[in-house]
Amino acid sequence: MAERFRIAIVGSGPGGMSAAARAAELGVSHILLEAEPHLSNTIYRYQKGKHVMAEPDALPLRSPLTFAAGTREKILGEWDQGIAKVKTHVAHGHEVSSITRQAAGHFEIK
Repeated sequence: MAERFRIAIVGSGPGGMSAAARAAELGVSHILLEAEPHLSNTIYRYQKGKHVMAEPDALPLRSPLTFAAGTREKILGEWDQGIAKVKTHVAHGHEVSSITRQAAGHFEIK
């Protein structure tokens, strides 16, 4: 991929998704790089129906994504909808092997 973005986020866990959704919401050029064919692989691999906690319960976020306890399916569904709603640029199947600093504060991601 030889594209250029202002922000590159590696991994689509809750933090990565939140950062990417916020960038999308603000209209900042961004990409969310995820090795797997789905978002939030750790929670995705939980058994069906598993209750996922939302701790701490008071977390000031600057992201349009919801952050609440619920079943694995409910949380993943809400995150998928939120990511799509703000038009987050997600690249699935992109495992990052290196990040190299280039001139003038630019980085090359492989």
